[in-house]
Amino acid sequence: MKKYNNFDLHFTFDRKNETIGFLHAEYVHPLKQELVQAFQRDFQEDGNIKAAIVFGSGVEFRCNSYSDLDLCIERYDVEKPFSYSAGETGEGVDVLYADRIGERLRREIEEKGIVVYDREGCYV
Repeated sequence: MKKYNNFDLHFTFDRKNETIGFLHAEYVHPLKQELVQAFQRDFQEDGNIKAAIVFGSGVEFRCNSYSDLDLCIERYDVEKPFSYSAGETGEGVDVLYADRIGERLRREIEEKGIVVYDREGCYV
């Protein structure tokens, strides 16, 4: 199985509105699309972000208004934290670093995660 973007395991969703334009938006639940769109600026402004992967309920049909957004971040410099402004309006966001997660969670993210930002085009 390839790393990330195993589209055959996911639903395809409609885009919530015309402002949603991030990578693979159709695989992110509409309830989380605006939040992921808001993160795009943070990803672009932080030159340390290699890729951002949404996983968990945010890419599943079971997502609801109480679901948080699970993000896995791949960084160039593993010592530099990711600082972001998106999601500060009380929306739940869990940011995990790919270099700091256990093997079981890593396998789940690699199998079911959807890349929503890819600086180098490695996962397109």
